Amino acid sequence: MWIREAFLMFCGLSAGALIAGSFLAFLSMIGVIPRLAALTKSVKYARLYEDCIALGGITGTAVFLYRWQIPLGNFLLLLFGLFGGIFVGCLIGALAEVLKSIPVFSRRIALRKGIALVIYALALGKMLGCYLQFYVFE
Repeated sequence: MWIREAFLMFCGLSAGALIAGSFLAFLSMIGVIPRLAALTKSVKYARLYEDCIALGGITGTAVFLYRWQIPLGNFLLLLFGLFGGIFVGCLIGALAEVLKSIPVFSRRIALRKGIALVIYALALGKMLGCYLQFYVFE
């Protein structure tokens, strides 16, 4: 019986390591972390940013899998939501920059002014969709 459990543990840990490695490779490939470090003029801390993202992924996975309760109330939830939103926004911005989708889209619809408003509308739509999903339609 213990051989089966050890095998399942090995398979689960291997799959988790593969997914985490793939995610970090994806982030490295699109250049989110170096780009943010360059924009904020903190290139010397780029390694620390990568470590924090990896640690956040590991911690988030552990909290999700083991259903840990962190009794710090709404303040921690607000802080988590803020940093999670910043991360998702940076990831989406990096993807849009790599794919050059926004300039192509703006040329196709002949949008010359107001591109910032379009980006804000996309972000607000994402925020509203998440709010509806988590708080209204759960």
